[in-house]
Amino acid sequence: MNEKLKRATFSTDRALEFFSEKELTMQIGHARNLWAIALVKELIDNALDACESAGIAPQITVIVEPDAVSVQDNGPGLPVDVLTRSLDYLIRVSDKLHYISPTRGQQGNALKCVWAAPFVVDGEHGQVEVTTHGQRHLIDVTLDRIAQRPRIEHSIHPSDVKNGTIVKMYWSEIAGLLTNPKKTSSYNDGYFQEPFCDLLTLVTRYAGCNPHATFILRTPDCCVAYEATSPDFAKWWPNTPTSPHWYNAEQLKALIAGYLSQEQETGGKPQTVREFVAEFNGLSGTAKQKAVTDTAGLSGATLRDMVQDNDLSVERVKALLTAMQSQARPIKAAALGVLGEDHIKQHLIQRLNVSPDSIRYRKFASEIEGLPYVVEISFGVYAANAPTTSTSVTSIGLNFAPALTLSLDSLDRMLYKAKVYDDDPVHVFVHLVCPRFDYKDRGKSFLNLPATVRGELGKYVESVCKSWTIKKRQADRQGKVSERELDELRRSKRAKEIDIKEAAYSVMKRAYLETSVNNRYPANARQVMYAARPEVLRITGGKCWKNSTYFTQTLLPDFVEEHPELTADWDVVFDARGHIVEPHTGQRIDLGTVAVRRYIAGWSDIISETLNVEIGHGCPTSGPGNRFKYALFIEKEGFDELIKSAQIASRYDIAIMSTKGMSVTAARSLVEKLSEQGVTILVMHDFDKSGFSILHTLRNDTRRFRFKVPPRVIDLGLRLADVTEMNLQSEIVEYKGKVDPRINLRESGATEEECDFLVQQQNSNGGWSGQRVELNAMMRSDVIIQWIERKLEGAGVCKYVPEPEVLDAAYRRAVRRAVVQQAIDNALCNLDADAHIEVPEGLSEAVRTAIVGTPQPWDEAVYNLAKGVPSHG
Repeated sequence: MNEKLKRATFSTDRALEFFSEKELTMQIGHARNLWAIALVKELIDNALDACESAGIAPQITVIVEPDAVSVQDNGPGLPVDVLTRSLDYLIRVSDKLHYISPTRGQQGNALKCVWAAPFVVDGEHGQVEVTTHGQRHLIDVTLDRIAQRPRIEHSIHPSDVKNGTIVKMYWSEIAGLLTNPKKTSSYNDGYFQEPFCDLLTLVTRYAGCNPHATFILRTPDCCVAYEATSPDFAKWWPNTPTSPHWYNAEQLKALIAGYLSQEQETGGKPQTVREFVAEFNGLSGTAKQKAVTDTAGLSGATLRDMVQDNDLSVERVKALLTAMQSQARPIKAAALGVLGEDHIKQHLIQRLNVSPDSIRYRKFASEIEGLPYVVEISFGVYAANAPTTSTSVTSIGLNFAPALTLSLDSLDRMLYKAKVYDDDPVHVFVHLVCPRFDYKDRGKSFLNLPATVRGELGKYVESVCKSWTIKKRQADRQGKVSERELDELRRSKRAKEIDIKEAAYSVMKRAYLETSVNNRYPANARQVMYAARPEVLRITGGKCWKNSTYFTQTLLPDFVEEHPELTADWDVVFDARGHIVEPHTGQRIDLGTVAVRRYIAGWSDIISETLNVEIGHGCPTSGPGNRFKYALFIEKEGFDELIKSAQIASRYDIAIMSTKGMSVTAARSLVEKLSEQGVTILVMHDFDKSGFSILHTLRNDTRRFRFKVPPRVIDLGLRLADVTEMNLQSEIVEYKGKVDPRINLRESGATEEECDFLVQQQNSNGGWSGQRVELNAMMRSDVIIQWIERKLEGAGVCKYVPEPEVLDAAYRRAVRRAVVQQAIDNALCNLDADAHIEVPEGLSEAVRTAIVGTPQPWDEAVYNLAKGVPSHG
């Protein structure tokens, strides 16, 4: 028989991906146990925006039942077309998607997640009710297991509710999730303990961020109402025109593309550039609109006229943006909305039981890097009878909504510096407003603030906590707090000390997820250590491991071993500690985590009788000739897997080399030979004395090695500017010897400012100490990759294309290769794969006789025995 299988081509509905736990976790941005609270938050955001856009003082009611939760508002009602379009999972429905403004949520996927989550949680059936405009919309979700697509049924029924919107999710045992969340440490049962995750806390914090809104919470156990403290509160409303100063060219291009896409979808009248300009703040006047279009060279043009070669012309978009910004005044920061000292004090005193006399408040409102920022911070000590008197609480609000997770990664360090610890009975309230926040992840857990804003926030944290810090320092010196101070500060007894291991275990999952960007990249063990270190210091009150190897070789491996289910899909990279070399194949495998895992996964003992002969497509080269013009020298090992996963070498045609510590003579010899061939060496190193010394030895002669040819070396290492810009963690370093290390640092190219950072004082024993920052301090794998890419592009690294004569020769070789490959393919086609081949008797003995006492492998002996057999083609 010579029958062949004709394979069918199957397809899977993309909407099905949305109805899986993995995809939904990514869309919501939180682990499964926090879906309920996260979706309630999204619904409250939508409710507030709807009321504000209609000029209605918001009244938001959240009702929790044993197996359902609903969010109700008094707004104009959810438009039915928005509801209907949100059921289409091929599009994203949002009236905020491309606008840059200080509004609450801009992902445009809240309703899609609301429809999907109850089904994914139940596994069989999901149901959501939406009551609006006198109609009750019932959304039923099941799965068509044959067609492999979700079945979404939308039925409409009459309702007595005429005003506002009610969204009700049916969810088994949701009351427990929202009112009494699982109280587990972050390393038990796979749960990730967020800074807060109960509904009462969420609603209370919404009230703190919205002076003009009333919030009501009804649960099976309680009913809480927070009345508006300032009904006339003014802020930048969702329907207020945005400012052209808040956009860059790429963002304005995305907004125009959105309008064009809508125009094409609806078949509407082409929008003119002048009409588009009129929608921006400060450009409603006809004279300014004309000035903008004339200056940009777009008078009488439509948005479609800005398209060139099937894409919006970047030059035309930039010209339009520049003209718009020149005619519109920048928005003052205060116009975005200031909660105010009175409201925040009232919130802290009446709702959180903070002692009035202890409250301190500071405000910062200014333009930073072209964007207006409002930062408000308040500090207070809980009253003696407050229910929360044994732990400190930090509540953060961004654009008038509470952050579900602690978003300011530098805030903990600021509070620790101010001696605000976990067991202190204090509350810290922080609220920030800005038209555009930059996040490191979709779940909005990690916020990137400009260095200037972080600096101002740090100063205000120090200011509002000043009295507290002084009292804590006095208590530290005296060894105890006096009775008078205890009464004044209303401190409970200090929580029991937590040892380093317990502290490390409690933050391990969060540290890993931050480093790996929610399991997207491999996580180097040292990066995980840097991510965990600030939290461990805070939890233990300043204690941490003295040697990094205790974390990377003991704590982290032990945690992984003790929590196999939680860490089953973790991709932690431990440095290789040796290697294995296979006989005959020559395959060498480093004994590191990923290399061993990949090696084992590739094991096979199947001998295929089918021949598959493929001539390599590439041109064989050895060395830099016709292959690369740049080599990236990395001071340390351990980044291989991360660089490989990002395809740095192949995307930039760059060789990767690394050493452990100081540059060895062999490495400098290679640098010299590469330089002779016109290769530029790019050096990536830590920001420390060793890093500068490595750079110096690669550039200059030493006693042991003298360059015959001046090396072509460029510094791409960490410098003080990088450390400041990214707010990287530093660590204390003690220098050996009594010679001032700054002498060597200056010789190696460090600036005076960098010397002052790296060497800060001479100790009493004559030695020196300072600070250092490792490459691993960037922690998050995506941040490291982006940093490397910026450095490479800044150095002009690009893909390598050889000289024309080389390409000519390669082309002729490729043609010949194609001819030979075709001949091989024809021979394989003519080979009778089913022909019977007689295997000689005693083959095992013959093979054994041939190889015993020789370096010959068994398969080579088999080939030698088979060479004389007539062809079976």
